Amino acid sequence: MKKIKPNFKMTILSTILVFMISFVSKSQTVSTGGVFVLGGIHQSHEKAKLYTYKRMGEIYTELNPDILLVETQQKYVNNGSFSGTPYDFSKFMIPLALKNKTPIYGIDWWDDIKGKKWEELQQKFYTDSSLVDEIYLIGYLFQKINDYFIQKDFLEINSIYITNLWEAKNEFKYHILSQHSEYKFIAEFEKERNDSIVANIMEIVKNNPNKKILIAIGIDHKYYIEKKLKENKIKVYQVDEIEDFKKH
Repeated sequence: MKKIKPNFKMTILSTILVFMISFVSKSQTVSTGGVFVLGGIHQSHEKAKLYTYKRMGEIYTELNPDILLVETQQKYVNNGSFSGTPYDFSKFMIPLALKNKTPIYGIDWWDDIKGKKWEELQQKFYTDSSLVDEIYLIGYLFQKINDYFIQKDFLEINSIYITNLWEAKNEFKYHILSQHSEYKFIAEFEKERNDSIVANIMEIVKNNPNKKILIAIGIDHKYYIEKKLKENKIKVYQVDEIEDFKKH
């Protein structure tokens, strides 16, 4: 019987080892769970030709998540009122989740005193005559994005490109706010809210490993949430990975 040369044995062993590592790696990837952040456009769904309120329900059914996280406070989930939940979620997604007995969590955060101050400063900021050019640019960008929303559907509106564009718009606004001490609170409050939302999401993800989680929230928050979740090593699915999310 012909002997197998040592180097040939090593080649076989190396091949088996690589295969085993690859298999374990793939198995781990499949079982890590992940989230998809669905950006709703709230009242703009009314004018949308494709990304309508009805479409939100269709998307929820198509994605079929294990867990639904929505833009509302947990206390309103607990009492079943879903008070303050945007209409696109409360009327076109939550009923489907309740029917399917899919767990629902509220991830929003709000402080009444700070919130009132934020609202008042927002009104003052957008009517400040000394910032006409900056406010016009912010408003122009917002209007053009909204015009785009009217013509496009879920995949385009939730694409990484629109997410990045929305981030650029907000970061420009925060740049302007940072130069005026009177308005800095607007940016501080919005960051506190976003950070609180992320913390709530992180806690739910931590307590529900290997679950397919859908985050339904206003598109204004989408870029920040995705960035922070990625920084914390959470798998965030993009629109071109929808089929992978659905199969998970």
